[in-house]
Amino acid sequence: MKEQISVRTQIPGPKAAKILNTLQKKNGGWSTVYPFVHSETGEGSGCYFQDIDSNTFLDFGSQISSNPLGYNHPALLETAKDYLKRTPLKFAGQDFTVKEHLDMIEELLSIAPHSMHANAAFLINSGAEAVENAIKCAMRSRPATKLGISMTGAFHGRTLGALSCTNSKLVQKKGYLSIPMRRLSFSDNAGEELEKLLSREVAPAEVGFVIVEAIQGEGGYNIASQKMMRDLRKITKQQNIPFIADEVQSGMGRTGTWWAFEHFGIAPDFFTSAKALQVGAVVANKNWFPNESGAISSTWGGGHVLDLAMGITTIKTIKKHKLLQKNAEHGAYLRQALAELAQDSAGKFKTSLIQNIRGKGLMNAFDLPTKKMREDIVLQLLKQGIVVLGCGKTGIRLLPPYIVTKKEIDIFLEQLESALKICNKKGPVHTGPICSYGMCADMHT
Repeated sequence: MKEQISVRTQIPGPKAAKILNTLQKKNGGWSTVYPFVHSETGEGSGCYFQDIDSNTFLDFGSQISSNPLGYNHPALLETAKDYLKRTPLKFAGQDFTVKEHLDMIEELLSIAPHSMHANAAFLINSGAEAVENAIKCAMRSRPATKLGISMTGAFHGRTLGALSCTNSKLVQKKGYLSIPMRRLSFSDNAGEELEKLLSREVAPAEVGFVIVEAIQGEGGYNIASQKMMRDLRKITKQQNIPFIADEVQSGMGRTGTWWAFEHFGIAPDFFTSAKALQVGAVVANKNWFPNESGAISSTWGGGHVLDLAMGITTIKTIKKHKLLQKNAEHGAYLRQALAELAQDSAGKFKTSLIQNIRGKGLMNAFDLPTKKMREDIVLQLLKQGIVVLGCGKTGIRLLPPYIVTKKEIDIFLEQLESALKICNKKGPVHTGPICSYGMCADMHT
């Protein structure tokens, strides 16, 4: 497969449309989806992938940060080849041990900051389950717990505990039970709000945990301030309240450091990981985990040997090829180029269509003037062979694989400029089958 964009059919193509239309009828969890179906033979290379209709796309979404090394990376192919010679690939990993369980924990601990004194991890299936178990561990150590604390705009997952911490969209929470929670504003005021809460409404011993995304994901790629993060950590330390850093989307090197909280010079009590790690994980000092056997567990946690092996290979590849440094460099290049395009568009369109450029490393976003334009741009870029994701109310998030090149960033920028010209008009921009998926940028995890 040539590494270049090639859109041969309308989007979705005929093969994809048939599958999507049938899936919509039979999938109990159906929501809006991206209108293509990945190639059955796994065609792809680097930042490019092919769909079932032989269209080739440049991926600036990385499977919502779950695909850090792109498509058919040689190291991952070699790992997959080694493991596909054996069955089963899944074991009941918390009860029946595979060596990869220990290998993953040790590799994960090798990239945890020394300041955390982390010497243990619990492996689980997903990011939501990682968050769920982090809050369970925190609450288990605090018998007087009455409530937890999270941030406005937060997204932490869809299990009931994680969903209780989420403050993103009503549709995600409507009709479901919730554990008691309080919210702090995602701003410099958060520390002051926490102090007022602890002095007026709830005793510190009654707070089970404070959970924070240093860079909010679905909430809009909002970046915490130094003051916010340091104030919250100072207060939680003083009051002995467990502090959980949710690194499910931002972690594993995407921001140019292994974990986004490292940009703020703090060390949490727990952090969660998943997505790019290929499995879910809670990392902390062993003292934070329950000492009663069976207090936390999972049938498949630590038992999917292929996922474990792929996650281990991912960490080793990031180290070997110094991808943290490359992510920082390429992220800075992308943000500078976006700023130049924003200035140029302001002259062409009498107003800047690209607003509020933000990010760290390869976790970046910008806003458009309206939600409609955001939706139009997402679909237009898709028609031009570029995959991007929405975030927040009017944002577009950009998270290409770690192996992206400056040439591919330039290709994206050229296509974005073209899409802006097409979409900067009143009324409908798109017609045809793709309109059935016009809300696809609103599907976030």
